[in-house]
Amino acid sequence: MDAYRNALDTFPGSTAAIDDGLERFGRTFADLTADDVGERMRELYADRLYFNDTLVTLESSEAVGDYMASTGDKLQVSRVDVDHTLRDGHEVYVRWTMHFETAAFGMKVESNSVGMTHLRFDEAGRIVLHQDFWDAAGGLYEHLPIVGAMLRTARRMMK
Repeated sequence: MDAYRNALDTFPGSTAAIDDGLERFGRTFADLTADDVGERMRELYADRLYFNDTLVTLESSEAVGDYMASTGDKLQVSRVDVDHTLRDGHEVYVRWTMHFETAAFGMKVESNSVGMTHLRFDEAGRIVLHQDFWDAAGGLYEHLPIVGAMLRTARRMMK
């Protein structure tokens, strides 16, 4: 959380090209299995940035491009739908629905989840701040054989 708070101070954002940036965000994330997803991510994000998707924190467009290309390579199906966008000056919040299919430990894994992303853009419409808020446990880890069983057991015990 400290890194996110620091990023809020480091990357103030701009309103100059939010519309263009949002359109490219939706188009780029729509299918992470696209052959050119890494290249498109490098174009969508500023060279220096803050990116956190609850799984990793990255600080460059090169790292985001490599990470998302690697993620896309592991998926058979990927779809992210932008459900709603809220703008408040330079602050942008995107509510989305994500669906993916992959294989883990020889098993087919299908996941559907919802989340929210806080975005800030630079003057050229490139993302300088990307903070996801979503349930990675329910959306991803719960589908893995050993980890998933432990998470489901923990949830049952808390009821």
